[in-house]
Amino acid sequence: MGTSQEGRELASQRDLAGEVEWALSKLGLEDFHRNALTTLAEVGAPADPVQLPPPAAAAALFDRLGLASRDIEEAVAARPDRRRQPALWWLLERCHHRLLQRMGRTGDLGPWPSLPEEVGPAGRYLYIWVLLATVPAVGRYHRERGISEETSWETMSALGAQVANHRALFGTGGLHTQEWMTVHFRGLLYALGRLYFERLPIWFDAAGSAGGRLLPQRGDWSLGVHIPQGRLTPEACEASFARARAFFPRHFPGEDYRYATCVSWILDPQLEEYLSPATNIVQFQRRFTLLPAGEASDNATVVEFVFRRPLAELDDLPRGTTLQRAIVDHIRAGRHWKFRTGWFEL
Repeated sequence: MGTSQEGRELASQRDLAGEVEWALSKLGLEDFHRNALTTLAEVGAPADPVQLPPPAAAAALFDRLGLASRDIEEAVAARPDRRRQPALWWLLERCHHRLLQRMGRTGDLGPWPSLPEEVGPAGRYLYIWVLLATVPAVGRYHRERGISEETSWETMSALGAQVANHRALFGTGGLHTQEWMTVHFRGLLYALGRLYFERLPIWFDAAGSAGGRLLPQRGDWSLGVHIPQGRLTPEACEASFARARAFFPRHFPGEDYRYATCVSWILDPQLEEYLSPATNIVQFQRRFTLLPAGEASDNATVVEFVFRRPLAELDDLPRGTTLQRAIVDHIRAGRHWKFRTGWFEL
C-alpha cells in the first residue's frame, strides 16, 4: 500500500512539473518564474469555474473600480477567453483561487509574474480581470464583517489609480502592481478617508520600553498606513486615524491594534533639509519613531511616486514645487532617497 501511495505521489509530481513547463512555454516566461508558477499550479483551479461578466457588465464594474474610460475600453477588449487563450486562463484561474484561499488572511501570496510585452493587451490587463472576478467574494467577506458597501467600493477603487500610473509610466494601459493590489481584494486593506490602513503583523522588534511605554514586538498587530496621492493635511490625517481607531475594533474584534506602522519615502528625514517644519509632510513624519535606514537607494521608486515618470527622465522632470525641486536636486547631488520604516502608538 505504501509503494502504491508513493507511486501516485511521484506521478502527481511529474504531472505538476509538466503543467508548469507548459505554462512557462505558453506564457513566454523565463525560467526564473518557475517557482511562482509551481506555487500557482499547486493551488489549482477553483472548484467553481471562474465566471467573468459580459462586456457591458464588466465595463460598469471597471467604472466603479476607478478606471478611466480609455482603460475600461481596452480592458474589456482584452477580456480573457478560456478557449482561445488557455494559458492566460490557467493563470487567471489560479491567481483568482489563491485570492479566495487567502481571503482575510495576512501573509505573502507569492509572486504573480508580469507577462512579456509580446503577450500584448491581454497580458497587461490579465490581473485586472483576476481582481474583477474576485469582487463578489470581497463583497461577501466585507458584508460578513459588517463593513459598509461604501467602504468596500472605496477600497477596491484604488485599482483605477494603479492603472492610471501604468499608463503614465509606460504609455500603455495595464497593471504592473498586481501583487500590491491583492491586499485591497482579500480583506486586508481599507480606505478610511485620506489614508488606507492594512491589517499587518509587525515584522520587527523594538525591544524594551521607553518612558513606561511598551514598544512594538514582532508579531504584534499593527495598522500599516498607506498614503494615496494628494494633500496630507494634519486635519485629514487625524480624521483618518480616528476612523481607524473605531473601525478595526468593531469589524476585527479579535485583533488588538495598538500600533500604526508605515514604510514610505515620506518618512525620510532628509526631506527636512528642503521643507519647512510647518509643511504637511514634515508634520506627518513627526508622528513616527523611525527604525534604522537601510543601505539601498530608493531614488527610482521615489521619482515614480512623485512624478509618475521613470528615473531615466530626471533632467526633464518638472520643478514647479518645493518638493519637486527637492527630489530632483537631491538626486543630482549624488545623494539617495530612502524608504523609511516608522511606528507610533495608536
